[in-house]
Amino acid sequence: MKIGLIGSGGRENALAAALTRNQDRDALFVFGSSLNPGIQKIARDVKLGSMKDVNGMVAYFSAVGVDFVVVGPEGPLTSGAVDALRAHGIPALGPTQSQSRLEGDKGFMRQLLRDRVGWGSPAWKVVTTADEARKFIEETGEVAVKPLGLTGGKGVRVMGVHLNSIDEAVEDAASLIRKDGSVLLEERLVGEEFSRMAFVADGKLAPMPVAQDFKYAFDGDQGHMTGGMGAYTMANGSMPFITEDDLAQADRLMIDVVAALEKETGQPYRGFLYGQFMVSAKGPRVIEFNVRLGDPEGINEMTLFNGDAPVLFAGIAAGKIDPAQVSFESKASVVKYLVPADYPDNKPDPVDFNLDEKKIAEAGFSIIYASVQRTAHGFQTLGSRTMAIVGLGANPGAVSARIENLLAGCQPSELRHRKDVGDELILQQKVERMAAIRGGKRE
Repeated sequence: MKIGLIGSGGRENALAAALTRNQDRDALFVFGSSLNPGIQKIARDVKLGSMKDVNGMVAYFSAVGVDFVVVGPEGPLTSGAVDALRAHGIPALGPTQSQSRLEGDKGFMRQLLRDRVGWGSPAWKVVTTADEARKFIEETGEVAVKPLGLTGGKGVRVMGVHLNSIDEAVEDAASLIRKDGSVLLEERLVGEEFSRMAFVADGKLAPMPVAQDFKYAFDGDQGHMTGGMGAYTMANGSMPFITEDDLAQADRLMIDVVAALEKETGQPYRGFLYGQFMVSAKGPRVIEFNVRLGDPEGINEMTLFNGDAPVLFAGIAAGKIDPAQVSFESKASVVKYLVPADYPDNKPDPVDFNLDEKKIAEAGFSIIYASVQRTAHGFQTLGSRTMAIVGLGANPGAVSARIENLLAGCQPSELRHRKDVGDELILQQKVERMAAIRGGKRE
């Protein structure tokens, strides 16, 4: 089977690994923006180009004759890559350009939930003036201030976390209005976030294990929002701070959203859907939807996936899901990203470093490469999240501790990571915090 893949980040390295487990049968052809060392090692061919060059993607995949294409990042999706590929007779796993508005336009997402679904959102409003922003905040209380478009997970600022007063929140909103013409304000939810991703084909969903992402730059949720510093999953596929009813509601909302989006666009949805939820005293509410695998959570999921990915993905691209093909290992997983010191505040100059890849493999862990390139003497950073260390085991606390023991002896001094991803004490604190919130003791 000839498989196409678009993208060159950590998520795409994880997808590439899942798609090439049977290299005697399957060959991978990649259109990426950089030479990812992990992808380069297992792909049959890599073509470099812009993630907005839809015509270039079509020309490349047509020339090599792929059977289907998997689209990794959001940029090609919102640029219409899936529409163009399908128009040229190439099945593609991913939503169409109009469906990608679910992620690319937060106002559209909230309107879809309000008008076609009818539930699942916190209080929200799109405002176009500072006076409107102040009125909504005074009526609602603490809010999150969100740009309407794509931000790579780094554009949200929250009262009580980043913004210390109504005046600061209004000024933050006003600055985005001056830049974009409008801004989305949402009621601040207090609780625990969780990520629920699913395979989707023509109205049918097959969910993946629940994950929790660590968004902030530093331990203890300090610093600015990032694209995600790491994530973990539990062996049972859920989280100890969410109930069966919480998860059932989240899954039902995702089913309702797919149905609403298909009705809105008149097109079948074929690909991944990622719901970012906050479980609060009121139950789960959706923070946002992404129309592709999350990063880092997609790394957890693809590492745990133990089915035949090319067969499953080809079926999804054709509009079919066989539940028997959706299978994950019953293990916990932990992903920790190594990043440049200044991430995400500044894009630093490239930094050269070395890493003992053999030592990591011998310790039972795998490496997912992201914003990095191989050099004659080692590696060089490309500015964003560099690479991830991935481990599996019986519980995330034990896996996290093993990763810390490993990195204490081999982490390059030029890079840093969050030590608390998957930490046992942190997880227990989350459980206790949710118990207090459900009991009405809002923090």
